Amino acid sequence: MAAGGTVDVMGLGNELDAAGVIRIGVLDNDPFALDAMCAMISAMSRDFRVMWGTGSPAVAIEHCHNAHTRPDVLVLDMALGGITGADVCRRIRRRTSKVGVICVTSYSTDVYRDEAIAAGAQGLLAKERLKTDIDEAVRRAALGMPTAAQVEAGFRDAASAHAALSGTVPAKMSEDMKDSLSAREKDILRLYAQRLTTDEIAARLGITKGSVFTYVHRAADKLGVTSRREVLEACARYDLLQSDSLDEPVRTTIIRSSLLPACCWLRPSSRNTWPGPRRMFPQRRVYSILSWFW
Repeated sequence: MAAGGTVDVMGLGNELDAAGVIRIGVLDNDPFALDAMCAMISAMSRDFRVMWGTGSPAVAIEHCHNAHTRPDVLVLDMALGGITGADVCRRIRRRTSKVGVICVTSYSTDVYRDEAIAAGAQGLLAKERLKTDIDEAVRRAALGMPTAAQVEAGFRDAASAHAALSGTVPAKMSEDMKDSLSAREKDILRLYAQRLTTDEIAARLGITKGSVFTYVHRAADKLGVTSRREVLEACARYDLLQSDSLDEPVRTTIIRSSLLPACCWLRPSSRNTWPGPRRMFPQRRVYSILSWFW
């Protein structure tokens, strides 16, 4: 396991590696719940390998979009503070069908079922039933499929969900996602928003055209979109291009629309990733978390 809670993976997409290991990522903004869920999943089967765990939606999305850190299955909590698990799932599913998504919740599954289905997840489980339900759910999700019980509840396979969502966009962004673009990326996007050409931008900033394209590509990856137009629309919607290095403030003039913002390139910190420093768990909190599994 590399520093920062991530490891390199041995293959891409939904094909399991040669040893049949299922690579798993975990997202939960409660650090105690995150540690407990990672430990429980790791101990459940020798086939399960928790690649990383994080409390940051932006980090989780970036990992799922990055071929080197992409898990076969993402297990995520539905309640994440400023953004919901459904929003995270939708951002991932819009970009790829290569990650199976299992949502979990401490509340009644009825509360989140419709959201999880619409977001393209392969299942929704109650945390109190994780010990009995998650093994089959993870194995099926690694193949991009829901379990039979989840199919009856309305969940779809990852490929079908991706096809349905690839032309849609979510309408929310967490705070850490809003800080994902670098100053240089913002400079270039401001100039595109002023309708300068790639040649003009390269000349003005003293860089090559290839470098301009690279910065735009990186910005697209961070925001979870696929084209320069979509990057600019996302920046306009969330007001991401406030001037901080060019001579004049530049406001984007394109029409605002719902666009997919997503990832940041921040390295996960020991405070929001697993594995991390050992923590002293409040006894009452431990008993509450353990009740999910035993």
